[in-house]
Amino acid sequence: MKKRYWVALIATLTIAAGGGIYAWRGNLIQQASTSVVAKPANPVDLPVEQPKDSGRINILLLGSDTRGNDAGRTDSMILLSADTKTKHVSMISIPRDTRVNLPGIGLTKITHANAVGEVNGGVHSGTLAAVQAASDLLGVTINDYVKIDFEGFKKVIDEVRGIDVTLPEAVNDTVANVHLQAGKQHLDSDVALRLARARYGLKDGDFGRQRDQALLLSALGDKMLSLENIPKLPQILTIIHQDLMDTNLSDPQILALGTQFKGTTQDAIKYFQLPGKGISAYDPLVGANVYYYEPDLAGVKKVVLEALLY
Repeated sequence: MKKRYWVALIATLTIAAGGGIYAWRGNLIQQASTSVVAKPANPVDLPVEQPKDSGRINILLLGSDTRGNDAGRTDSMILLSADTKTKHVSMISIPRDTRVNLPGIGLTKITHANAVGEVNGGVHSGTLAAVQAASDLLGVTINDYVKIDFEGFKKVIDEVRGIDVTLPEAVNDTVANVHLQAGKQHLDSDVALRLARARYGLKDGDFGRQRDQALLLSALGDKMLSLENIPKLPQILTIIHQDLMDTNLSDPQILALGTQFKGTTQDAIKYFQLPGKGISAYDPLVGANVYYYEPDLAGVKKVVLEALLY
């Protein structure tokens, strides 16, 4: 019975990808874009009120460095704000050292939100704490979230036999042991994982790393939904669920969104960095002065408005 379900689902996806948007896909996307997992304490004011069926969806992508049974910090945090009608995509990179005010803690790094939440209530609580911290920082409602372990990301790349990306700049990171030229690259899982962790050889540092992580995830999505890999989707999704630590999206919603944005070109994607500066200040969780990225809140608002209106 389960096998027949997957065969029917894959057949439907194949028809939808080749023939246009069917009602089933529109309904799944609408469900994903109208759900609410976090609302900000102080929402950003848009110049024009957006209709409920605007087609915009805000998804927070989280990469966790959890190892074993230890509570993990979020090593990567990207808000993906996409217009499902125009297929324009905005990606806002949030540095893990961004200084935010966490309830019950005070001013600390946003990467600590997940760890504190996990200690207090488990993996899901950690995810929700990180999502709420990002929502409050940016002033936006977040509809959905996906938290991944990049080790699991490596397994999926093996299953689809590598991915193809176009790098905007060369990468030479001796710490991550990755050296790549700018332009088109075919990456196996080992190189892709090292690229996902590289930041010291990039001129934009952590911002550049999160940009490259977004490129890798986009390339993986396209490869998963290529005709050669459609028959493998059940096996691929099984691998994903073994290492995808937390998400509120169902498998059909993930696939519907994937087919909707499959083939989105780089010209339709805008990357945004949060303005701010590096400072040294006391961290109550560490009990000492640490490096922070202090966000320029007025500048953050401008960036968010531009991203949401793209």
